Amino acid sequence: MLSMDELIQQLEDIRDAASDVKKVPGARTIYLGAGWFSDRQIETLLASYKALNNNPTISYVHVPLLNQFGGQAFDENGDFNPDFTWAVATYNADITAIQNTDLTLGVITAGNEDSGTAFELGYAAALGRPSVAFFDGDWEAKPINLMPAIGPSSYVRSTDELATFNFMSIATRVYEGKII
Repeated sequence: MLSMDELIQQLEDIRDAASDVKKVPGARTIYLGAGWFSDRQIETLLASYKALNNNPTISYVHVPLLNQFGGQAFDENGDFNPDFTWAVATYNADITAIQNTDLTLGVITAGNEDSGTAFELGYAAALGRPSVAFFDGDWEAKPINLMPAIGPSSYVRSTDELATFNFMSIATRVYEGKII
């Protein structure tokens, strides 16, 4: 598994590499909710971030990991042990970012869902903001909880679809996989 520093560097490299992508007028800002606590979650986060940065309908992608309080990111295998001050400040920064972006994307990984991502999608719904889920993995073998399945305005099933999805006009799409 990548170290937190390596993951952050890869995210910054993706952002910098996409700086030449031509954006459409009025391109949207997006909050990218995704876990980074397993190899699969990290792989999907990186692929999603790259796809969004290359999508011409997205002007800015907010990644919570790149905006942790004090520049310190929680790493289950690292030396940083978050305290209450860090937790409250990081939570408030994430809530503010969801409020300040046009929409929220939640990456839901089959069998390895991140509870923080589910919360972020729920918060966006409570605000009346559009949200899109990226359902990654085999949802027939590992059904999704009904809340993140039903809550988002639409969904995608691949990073290729994510790179071309029209975030300027989000077409409603009802989840068709197994739910629990």
